[in-house]
Amino acid sequence: MNPLVVRRERIPLNDAESFPIVAAMEKLIEEVTAYAKAKGRTPQAVLRDAIGAGWREWDSWCAGASSPTLARVDRLRKFMSEHPAPPQEDAA
Repeated sequence: MNPLVVRRERIPLNDAESFPIVAAMEKLIEEVTAYAKAKGRTPQAVLRDAIGAGWREWDSWCAGASSPTLARVDRLRKFMSEHPAPPQEDAA
């Protein structure tokens, strides 16, 4: 196998420890997914509101075909902190 060929597949989170960039991306995807769920929105809509992302950008991130720049990650996290999800009530 040619070592210069990059496969386009998602590395499971437990294997990501060897790949810090992948682990960081997995963490970001988890953060956005949780935020979107708490807000009652789709992750795509959150990205569109926060950073003006295209509708297919989220799928591209999840597939490992692309990733955001650090500036876009900073803008996304700033947006989520400035527009917090309502506190969740404990299901008793």
